[in-house]
Amino acid sequence: MKPIASNFAMLARRAFLALALALLVLPGTALAQEDLDRLRADGVLAESYTGYVIVREPASGAQAVADRVNAERRTIYQQRATEQGVTPDEIGRVYAGQIIKKAPVGTWFQNEDGSWVQR
Repeated sequence: MKPIASNFAMLARRAFLALALALLVLPGTALAQEDLDRLRADGVLAESYTGYVIVREPASGAQAVADRVNAERRTIYQQRATEQGVTPDEIGRVYAGQIIKKAPVGTWFQNEDGSWVQR
């Protein structure tokens, strides 16, 4: 039996690779990623500890971009959760750690306690 930390690391690697692959193959994802990057750079959208995008500063079109990105992520999280025998929430939290590591400098991230940090 593998230690829990080893299983978590393996799950994190698989989750990140799946997200990266999904960003390359999902229809409309390139545009969503472009919009996401722009709105994160402006501080309008932020990443959450849940693995989902949240609106930090209301702006025209921001909620639509967040909804589109989150719908894509939700699909990926559900698929990975089914494959791994865990909940989508657990997958989202794993992805969140990977997303923030790869997010452009300046991206805002909301911690579980509600505090904000900027990468």
